[in-house]
Amino acid sequence: MTEGEPCAGFYFVRSGALRLFRTAPDGREQTLRIVGPGETFGEVPVFDGGPNAASVEALEESDVVLVPAVVAQVLVERYPAVARALLRHLAVRLRAFNELVEQLSLQTVQQRLARYLYTEARQTGMVTAEGVVIERQLSGQDLASLVGSVREVVARSLRALEDEGVIAVERHRYIVRDMEGLRRYL
Repeated sequence: MTEGEPCAGFYFVRSGALRLFRTAPDGREQTLRIVGPGETFGEVPVFDGGPNAASVEALEESDVVLVPAVVAQVLVERYPAVARALLRHLAVRLRAFNELVEQLSLQTVQQRLARYLYTEARQTGMVTAEGVVIERQLSGQDLASLVGSVREVVARSLRALEDEGVIAVERHRYIVRDMEGLRRYL
């Protein structure tokens, strides 16, 4: 799926991880979200008739199923329960995008980075004697895109958090040494 192209339908992720992003005319990218197993993307243009609103790239080997636009439209028209479920799903997504706009406009890069690390630590982190270990799945560029910044600023923010003893940055992982200290940035 590529931003601006005609919509073929929406997608269901069976396995893997994908990055949804938009690209500015100058080439800068803003990651909108990372999608994983059981999640969907690309629903809006199915129902508003517009082009794809974002591009997608696989972060790892992924299995994705296309639900053609005509099939999705027929399901919504014939089955009110499907329509209600879709509305709830889109409402949750809209709320998440409202939070993203708030973060990008009202929080510093360090706060956004701390929010990302805190959330990842809680959702996927592994508690060890060293702290909560988060495997690094995103490149420095992808992380910067996710928090709405550039790689250099994110690197400085990571160093600042590391200097404070809140995290440790290693080649393939982050270690959250002080969850409460990280939470204070939120």
